Amino acid sequence: MAESSHEIQGISRHICGAIVVYLVNIHADPPLHRSPDEVSAELWAAVRSGHRVEHIYTRPPVADAAVLFLAQPTLADAEHAADDVLSRCAARFVRGSTVPLTMLVELLSHESNHG
Repeated sequence: MAESSHEIQGISRHICGAIVVYLVNIHADPPLHRSPDEVSAELWAAVRSGHRVEHIYTRPPVADAAVLFLAQPTLADAEHAADDVLSRCAARFVRGSTVPLTMLVELLSHESNHG
């Protein structure tokens, strides 16, 4: 069952307090067929200090998808910051799912304990 943005925000605040690291999945549309270093460089060039991007992950050998790690107080803030980063890129990127890192860690831990 999918959780609403409000439920996810409440859970993530309860777990970590005021600032949470959110993972924002993005992909190029159309596909770029560029190296991870090229995609990462374009994304980092679009980042501003207020976006609070902690890390950018791209998958080799070709990076048509990436994950932004943003330290923001709410899910909405993380999505807004990600959208602003993407709007500054020359290539067209589309934002996919956004998940609090703490929730992902808990889900993986739960799965490993019960799987």
